[in-house]
Amino acid sequence: MGKAGEKRARRDEKRAIKNKKKFANRNSIGKAKKKNGSAGRYMTRTSAVNKLQVPLKDFRKLCILKGIYPREPKKKFKGGNTTYYFAKDILFLLHEPLLAKFREQKAFLKKIRKASGRHERKRAERLDGRRPVYKLDHLIRERYPTFADALQDLDDALCLVFLFASLAPSKFVHASRVQACSRLRREFYAYVARTRTLRKVFISIKGIYYQAEVNGVTLTWVEPHHSFAQQPTMSVDYRVMLSFLELYEAIMTFVNFKLFHDLGAAYPPEIDTKADAAGVHLGAAVLRPRHNGPALPLPAASPLALTATGDVGKPAPPTAAQLSSLKAKLAALDEEDEDEDGEDGEDGGNGEGEGLGADAAAAAEARGGAWSGVGGLLNPLGEHDDAEALSPEATALRTLFAGCYLFCGRETPVPSLEFIILACGGKVGWQGEASPFQEGDACVTHQIVDRPMEGQPAAAAKRELVQPQWVYDCLNARQLLPTHAYRPGVKPPPHLSPFVDGGE
Repeated sequence: MGKAGEKRARRDEKRAIKNKKKFANRNSIGKAKKKNGSAGRYMTRTSAVNKLQVPLKDFRKLCILKGIYPREPKKKFKGGNTTYYFAKDILFLLHEPLLAKFREQKAFLKKIRKASGRHERKRAERLDGRRPVYKLDHLIRERYPTFADALQDLDDALCLVFLFASLAPSKFVHASRVQACSRLRREFYAYVARTRTLRKVFISIKGIYYQAEVNGVTLTWVEPHHSFAQQPTMSVDYRVMLSFLELYEAIMTFVNFKLFHDLGAAYPPEIDTKADAAGVHLGAAVLRPRHNGPALPLPAASPLALTATGDVGKPAPPTAAQLSSLKAKLAALDEEDEDEDGEDGEDGGNGEGEGLGADAAAAAEARGGAWSGVGGLLNPLGEHDDAEALSPEATALRTLFAGCYLFCGRETPVPSLEFIILACGGKVGWQGEASPFQEGDACVTHQIVDRPMEGQPAAAAKRELVQPQWVYDCLNARQLLPTHAYRPGVKPPPHLSPFVDGGE
């Protein structure tokens, strides 16, 4: 073939390429090829972040709040070291209102950094005061359509909230978050102690396990030991844990509000600042009946909004006049106790204890109402649970420590013992000015000590000296156990877990 033939062949080939149809029809112009199999059902994390146009930290937080978790496809089309999500879940996130809030916060932080870079301190502070906040109310209603659904998913929320309530404030965990968790813990404990729904307890090396039955739902959680302060470490990703905590705080706020509303009590419960400053733990939460006026507004579920109004302020210290009046009242009570001991003698043990118990309750009211909290409002609020619907074991637990006055030493876990004793119908005291009764009062039936006793106290003949394990074992046994095996200095019986069967 000559040069003319080659030139003609190239011209024909070029004309054929121009005449070739790129698309089958006009409707297929710009359409991507449909993916089949795993490539169509799943999406990698990088593709999801690019589709949502958010940073990776905001994507993680959004997935935690919405309840979207990574998936494992059968065929990993992008490699085995890649994280995959359902494509429909990512499309579901595209319509989430929190995305707009995250973008507003990102733009707002840019303004603050710009003002700080220009050394405009007042403008930066003014902008920081108008930082955009968001609420998780719609997420709670979306994830938990009914109250029973929220209760069934409350175990993890209780564990994490109680864990952060025991942490020391640091640069990783702000003090406002710790105070908010402590407030939620006190509110939940106040409800359980008020309704007497505690069922099991077990002390382990990890902490203290509790189990309660709330509205027919069994809740189990663990709380760290109060004697050992939890110190934050760098081995934990606090950004992920704080994202879960933000969701769990919102859940517990809704749950506590519903529980107190059904109980007929006002929410949030008042905190007696004087009793709180004097060392009262659970009794500082004053439960009052709900007003007969309009329904109370639902509290904000956002932890960002709760920190502004829900923090427990610093209580005012007692004045000198209050301390002097308190000492005078205690001295008068001691003189009355000695007079009654001389008149009645040792024969009238039961009547004497009841009379002294009434005096101790009156003394507590005179000390500022420290005992008018959880245990003191059982009668004004009335019985909420139907006693006929309870099992015999639950009925026995409600009055397990009824008529018992237990005094806790300073070396014992007072917050845990106070919660258990109040939940079982008993009276509890401790070493402190705000205690309803003191160690030397004759109304004390059991004294809880956890240290070796050098000599037998003078009041030991009229009371039982036991170790703290006796209280926990009595709760698990559903009856008051003999105290001779739990006396100070005696090795107590093994503390068995009530969560497993004996055959296991």
